[in-house]
Amino acid sequence: SAGCEDAGDDHSGHDHGDEDHGDNTFELTALAQGWTTFKILVMHDGHADYTSLSILVTVTEEDVCANTVAGDVNSDGTINVVDLTTMVSFILLTSVPTEAEICASDTNNDGIINIVDIVDIVGTILGARSNHIGINDATEAKVIIADNSINIKSNGFVQGVQMTLSHNYDFEIDLVNAYVSQYSTSTSDNKTTFVVVSDGSQNLTDIAMFEGSNVKVESVNIVNSLAQEVEIDGIDVQVSGFELQLAGPNPFNPTTSLNIVIPEAGFVSVDVYNIIGQKVVTLVNGYMEASDSYSITWNAGNLSSGVYFARAITSNQVSTQKLMLIK
Repeated sequence: SAGCEDAGDDHSGHDHGDEDHGDNTFELTALAQGWTTFKILVMHDGHADYTSLSILVTVTEEDVCANTVAGDVNSDGTINVVDLTTMVSFILLTSVPTEAEICASDTNNDGIINIVDIVDIVGTILGARSNHIGINDATEAKVIIADNSINIKSNGFVQGVQMTLSHNYDFEIDLVNAYVSQYSTSTSDNKTTFVVVSDGSQNLTDIAMFEGSNVKVESVNIVNSLAQEVEIDGIDVQVSGFELQLAGPNPFNPTTSLNIVIPEAGFVSVDVYNIIGQKVVTLVNGYMEASDSYSITWNAGNLSSGVYFARAITSNQVSTQKLMLIK
C-alpha cells in the first residue's frame, strides 16, 4: 500500500479550508518484486488541482514466515495433534505444504521437515521432556534387519525413527504401536517411508515387521527425547536361510522375477518345471556368493499358459515357488 499526502501548495488557487478529502490511501496489487514508477493526478470538480507527480514504488517480497508460530501448522492459535498429523503427511508426501506451513513445521529452522520436528512437537503437546529429566538419551544407534523385522539398538533412549525402504512390489509392513505410527508406500518406485514416535515413556527398539523381498534401507533418521539426531552406527542386515522368493507379478505374462536369498556362498541351481514335472528352463546353474537379494528374471514367452514350479537348490536346501502363466 502507498499513501498520498497533499502535494505541496495549492497551484489552482482554490481554497480547500477544512474540507474533508476522505481517505487518501490506495493499494497497488500485482506488482513484481523490484521497483516501478507511476504518476498520480489529483482531480477536483472535474479538473486537475495539482500537477501530476511521478512516484517511485519499491516492491519487496512478503515475509510469509514472519507471522507463523513454530508448530502451529494450521495457524489456529493452538499446537495440537492436528498440527502433528499434518506435519507427518508432509514427511510421507501424502500432502504438499504451503510456504507458511513449511515455516511452521520446520521447528528447528534447518530447512527440512522431518522426525526432528515431529519429536519436538510431541514434546510440546505432551510436555514429555519435563517428565524425563535426567534420562539417558541416545547418541549412537544401529539399525538391525533380521527375520523380517526392523529393530534399533542404541546406547540410550530413542523417541523417534524415520526411515525410507526400497523393496519389490510384494512388500507389506506392520509398524509398532506408538504415539505416532504411520507409513506411506509409493507404487511408482516401490519405496515406503514410515514415521514412528513414542510419547516419551517408551524407548523405541522394535520398530516393525514386514513381508517382501529385496528390502533395503534408503535413508534413516533416529532422534532422542531432546529432539536431537542420533548418529547412525551402521545398518546390519542379517541374511536368513536359503530361500527362493517371488519378486515379480504372479500370475504373469510373459515375464516375472524371482529373488534368491543365499546365506552362504556355494553352488546354486534354479530350474522351472511344468505341472507334469518336465524341466522347461534352467535359470541359474553355478557358484554364487552369499547375498540377501539375487534377482532372476524369467521370460516365458515361448511357453503356453499354465502352472509352473520354480525350484532352487543349494548343497543341502531346497526352496520352491508356484507360478501361473496366463496369456
